[in-house]
Amino acid sequence: MITRLPDEFCCVDMHNHVDAGPNGKLDRAKAQALLDGAARLGIMKIGVSRPLHDEIVSPDEFRRRNDLVIEAMAMSERFIGFCFVDPHFPEEAVAEVERCIVGNGMAGIKLYHQFFICDDAQKPLMDKAAELGVPILMHAGKCTDPATIAAQPRLSHAGHFLEALAKFPGTMLIQAHIGGGGDWEWNLRTLEGVASDNYYIDISGSVIDPGIVRRTIEAVGVDRVLFATDMSLEEGVGKLLAAKPTREEFMKICSGNWNRIVSHRRVK
Repeated sequence: MITRLPDEFCCVDMHNHVDAGPNGKLDRAKAQALLDGAARLGIMKIGVSRPLHDEIVSPDEFRRRNDLVIEAMAMSERFIGFCFVDPHFPEEAVAEVERCIVGNGMAGIKLYHQFFICDDAQKPLMDKAAELGVPILMHAGKCTDPATIAAQPRLSHAGHFLEALAKFPGTMLIQAHIGGGGDWEWNLRTLEGVASDNYYIDISGSVIDPGIVRRTIEAVGVDRVLFATDMSLEEGVGKLLAAKPTREEFMKICSGNWNRIVSHRRVK
């Protein structure tokens, strides 16, 4: 019985997180535990960010959170950084992207639900991501329960992503955690046959409904599917294995598609 991903797939968990300790610095013990747990499951590299779900996040706060990611990247080359910013502050957000990606080698931008992915307020960051050749990883879902809808009124779903692809055609977009909760089947029906080469979706989240990964592959095509766990390491590996991918599908989902994204990067 296979219980880990074979090393030959060079698996990248491109959506995960690091935490702060009591002193406000990186919680190195948790970061090391994440590295160790991932290694046991055959996950070689881990994309990490530290977003905040508040309605508005000040520039000072998002800079502090990105400092944690920079610490993690210094701790281990297995960590891949994503820069979290709030589009409410376009000049500061673009400057922070420059600091994190150009100055500190992060791989992409992480956005939360401060705005929909297709909102005009996103344009400065969309343009900067296109200029740098890096992806934007966007918190997403199709929630149906009143409490979550009230807490996340600007949560982007598949329809918002399709609108964003048309509005920002030069920017690579990653829809986060198809397994994050809510009506994932609605999301996939909406995305059926998506044509843009700039669209990707990650399989992370704690939802392990039967067939979720196979259905994702069928809906958007294997070239657009990315392995990720969003802190649910065992669930992420288990639901990928349950999809019974071919070797070619394994290679693309685990690392090939991510490597193709990285190949578009325009900064060293």
